[in-house]
Amino acid sequence: MPADESTRLRIRQYLIELMDEQAADAMMESMPPISWTELATKDDLTRLDRRFDGVDGRIGTLTLRVDQTSSDLQELTRTVATQGASLGARMDSVGQRMDSIGARMDDLGVQMSQLGRAVTLGAATVAITLAVFIVGTIASLIASGAFG
Repeated sequence: MPADESTRLRIRQYLIELMDEQAADAMMESMPPISWTELATKDDLTRLDRRFDGVDGRIGTLTLRVDQTSSDLQELTRTVATQGASLGARMDSVGQRMDSIGARMDDLGVQMSQLGRAVTLGAATVAITLAVFIVGTIASLIASGAFG
């Protein structure tokens, strides 16, 4: 059990009585302020060094793994950027194709509208021609006396 401060002061006073103050101070400085069992020995320090060596090794391994992960992430970033650019070019191509299809659909719409007008005009022409034929036939029959 370590001596408390008042005990240490009493021991110092006693030593000063036995020898001079300088020698008493030198002796007091050689006594640790804690229990002797709490002082580290060279063996304690050697064991600590070994443990730190193990920790250093594990830190080195982790550093290598972090470096590899960082390298992998950089490669992945480059790959994604390359594929993104390729995808962007493909999307531009698809957009151009869609624009072309849209223009063709517009042209087809115009042609369908023109065809609709032509069909309507043709149907009207057929109807008029048929009406003229029927009226002419009836007039011929009336004139030939077929009704009478």
